Amino acid sequence: MKEINRYDIVVVGSGVGGGTFADYLTRRFPGIKMAVVEAGPHIDRSFFNQREIDMTALYFNRGSVLSKNLEIGVAAGKILGGSSAVYTGVSFRPPPDVLERWRNEYGLDFLSDDYVSRSLDEMEKEISVNELPPEMDNDNNKLFMRGAEALGIPVKRLRINIKNCLEQGFCNLGCTSGAKQGMLEVQIPELKKRGVKFLCNASVTTVGEGQVDIVIRRAPEGTVPGELPPGNYRLKCKRVVLAAGVLNTPAILLRSAAALGLKNRNTGRYVTLHPVFNVNGVYPGTIKNYRGFPKTCYTDYFSGSHGFYLETSFYFPGVTAKNHPGFGALHEDFMRDYHKMMSILILVHDQAVFDNRITIDKKGNPVLDYSTDRESRHSLVAALRMAAKIFFAAGCEKTLMPATAKMPLTSMDAGKLDELISEKYLDFMRTPLSSAHPQGGARMGQSAENAVCDVDGKVFGTRSVYVADASLFPGSVKVNPYETVMLLARHVAEKIDIS
Repeated sequence: MKEINRYDIVVVGSGVGGGTFADYLTRRFPGIKMAVVEAGPHIDRSFFNQREIDMTALYFNRGSVLSKNLEIGVAAGKILGGSSAVYTGVSFRPPPDVLERWRNEYGLDFLSDDYVSRSLDEMEKEISVNELPPEMDNDNNKLFMRGAEALGIPVKRLRINIKNCLEQGFCNLGCTSGAKQGMLEVQIPELKKRGVKFLCNASVTTVGEGQVDIVIRRAPEGTVPGELPPGNYRLKCKRVVLAAGVLNTPAILLRSAAALGLKNRNTGRYVTLHPVFNVNGVYPGTIKNYRGFPKTCYTDYFSGSHGFYLETSFYFPGVTAKNHPGFGALHEDFMRDYHKMMSILILVHDQAVFDNRITIDKKGNPVLDYSTDRESRHSLVAALRMAAKIFFAAGCEKTLMPATAKMPLTSMDAGKLDELISEKYLDFMRTPLSSAHPQGGARMGQSAENAVCDVDGKVFGTRSVYVADASLFPGSVKVNPYETVMLLARHVAEKIDIS
């Protein structure tokens, strides 16, 4: 193993948490010696060919890391820039009730209204968060608004961090124009100018006080070569910052428990996922969703009463086929109407519970151990009923969705949806859930009794190891977590001591 003794800070992960932390720390300490370790390759825009079968390489496990019980698959980016390179750009501020709970129950007093507002005002300006004009709505968004309006459901417009968008519609496969203002386009170029070193294709085996052990693999064909040749390295540093995402940050801590002397029972625990069903209705005519912007509106009308959001969405043939229940001729027949599909994304506010966690197997690989609780199941069924009602109110002829007594449901069934869509038909082995918003596993708090990190992000029981990603969340933030990750990562960068 080759030892490199040259860094003040080593950041593990180049996504929203790692990129934001590195950005603010290098502003705070110009000239600081920093390396960012990234599991995925360094890819530039020319690699994004908008072909689904190729672009699954941008994700861990080709786009779906399955839970131990196979109930849910999590999508997480494995690329320089992390998931910010393959998400849609939806930008929510954390809801006030969530922040109030985090202050009251976990002692996160730094999340004052003034600090949150001031920080997010600045960050949103830097990453170009804005509400898109109606002329960028694709057909799916227009139909969603039509159906919701017919049912008296209030609809809000999403805020997205893009500029100069070419409306190609394939945001989740990487942006070929650089319009998406994620880490790859905003923070990482600035960090390179400040002298930060990016070590891509690098897996972290363990971390210790002031050191990170990594294995660097050969760069995949068509990607940017790395700064170090393949091999085993030990990076020596003053501080280690873990921002490898919820699937990996807790796993690194668990693999490193012996080296760090950690015995915290909360490590890896209290994971939430925002369980998702993406459902589709078939409209009588062709719907052009591959142009315009895929997500411009949503409703939070049922958040307080039933625990879910409904957002618009557009996904590609493979993902769409995976999301549909059924098989054989029924499934094939439904997919033939792909060009007519209206889509709705269901996001459920799951609760942080001790038994939902990240563990590691005998080889040290992360394992997602997650089960959907009763409350989430109630929310999913309520959301499926409402999505079906919106489909038919918008003029759809049929829908193929989970938890139904018959498949497909047609417009003739519109008056019986509460009866036909029921929890007794909900079977995750037939239609697995999805997630793109994992949170928790190294939660932040006042005490090791109920948390893994202190209120400044330092791992309890260590001198030099910090966390700066969505693993810090004490519970679900209820909304797309991008801005909340930035907020917490910025706070860690403001508080960390590098002396």
